[in-house]
Parts: sequence; C-alpha cells; structure tokens
Amino acid sequence: MSNPLRELISYWKSQNLLLAPGNRIEALQDFELRHSVKFPNDFREYLLQTNGMLEVGGHDCDPMGFSFWPLHRIRSVTEECAAQKIEAPSNLNVENYFVFADYLQWSWAYAIHLGTSPAGTNRVIHVGTFRPKFVADSFTHFVTLYLHDAPELYSSFGTDSDRQPA
Repeated sequence: MSNPLRELISYWKSQNLLLAPGNRIEALQDFELRHSVKFPNDFREYLLQTNGMLEVGGHDCDPMGFSFWPLHRIRSVTEECAAQKIEAPSNLNVENYFVFADYLQWSWAYAIHLGTSPAGTNRVIHVGTFRPKFVADSFTHFVTLYLHDAPELYSSFGTDSDRQPA
C-alpha cells in the first residue's frame, strides 16, 4: 500500500468514518471490461484496499464534505452529468473520465481519466463547476492534495486562474 493511500485510510479512521471493505479483483476486472478501460495502479490499489466511504448516514462523507464513492457508483462523466441533470463539459473529451468523488453533496465532483492502459495520463478534473478544471496529475496526487486540504481541490468559479485540463 502506498504512503498516501495508507495516510488516507488512517485519516478517515481518525475521523471515525466507516470504510467499505475493498473490492475483489474480479469486480475491478468487470468494470474495466464493461468500460474498455484499465485502472491506473494507484487507483486500483485504492479500490482493492477500500471501496470508498460507507454509504451510511454520517459516514458517506468526511467533516469537510468530501465523499469518496464505492465502485458501483463510479461512472462516466457523461452518465453522471445526465443523472445530475447538468450539461456535460463540451470543451473537453470526457469520454474516458469517470467520476469517483464529490464535494458538499454534489456541489461539484471529481473525475479521473481512465485509458486503455494502466500507465499514461490519469489526470483528475472538476466536473459540475463553471468549467472543468485540472486538479491533479494522478489519483495519488489527488489524495495528497486532499490530505493537505489544498486550494487546488476547490472551484475558483471560472476565474482566469483555472488551469484547463488537457
């Protein structure tokens, strides 16, 4: 288990959050097959160690309002935007971005790029903000930002300081 992942689980436990048990490898393989993607190693390890926050009142988000989703809830940006009745970003190819977490009961969400190989670009972006914004280079980078409550996690509501996703 990577240090950021270990720190993430420890952080949640220190907040008395109940964590969902990790997924079986077959569940991850089924998701990859259905969506024609491969999980990057760090995201795969996360899903094997814990299946996000337990979907039980008071444990489905941390005290700051971040909710990390279980595998069955992770879906493409297009599907998630349709479910939320918001427009999918049109200035970004969101086809291979998958929403895995949200903030303040879906004030906005976070999506990771999943390609056809576990290597490559696995950027994390905001979804549901004024415009999509690049947040992190990888899931591990995202976790590190989360653990430090970094400003990159929050929406700047479309200011010029937003870095556009690639």
